[in-house]
Amino acid sequence: MRGTLVTAILLFIFAVVFWFAADAIPKSRLGGTVGADGLPKLLAVILGMLSAGLIAQSLLAMRATGPVVAAEPKPRAADQFIHLRAAGMLALGAAYLLIMPYLGYMLSVGLLLLAVAVYNGKRPSLSLIVFGILGAGFFYLLFVRLLDVPLPAGFWPQLIG
Repeated sequence: MRGTLVTAILLFIFAVVFWFAADAIPKSRLGGTVGADGLPKLLAVILGMLSAGLIAQSLLAMRATGPVVAAEPKPRAADQFIHLRAAGMLALGAAYLLIMPYLGYMLSVGLLLLAVAVYNGKRPSLSLIVFGILGAGFFYLLFVRLLDVPLPAGFWPQLIG
């Protein structure tokens, strides 16, 4: 029960940080009434509400049952494996965020697509490389060209001149 409460509090803090990060998204031509920050802010609000509900539920359950003295059951190996897989996905996302300013959005998102596919069991192949290239091109056209979201170009423009 205590672990659930701590997780819910951390998720609420993440929702607040996510809101401020979404608020910092530059405005684009398509800003209108709902800009590029609209969906991330909505997700932050939903996460905040769900985590606040989980906090309240955990506190009420802890109050109703009183202090718990018994030890929680030890997690099984399969449960730990699931958590390690999730941590691996988070590590891929963190690596993407770290390399994007240097390699640029298009190459970074292509590498992210490839890495996630391989991490989730796809064998490296020519079709997987084509998937990464086409996916990177699609997301570049969508966000940079169509929606006019300013994303890092990386060091490539300096090499081309």
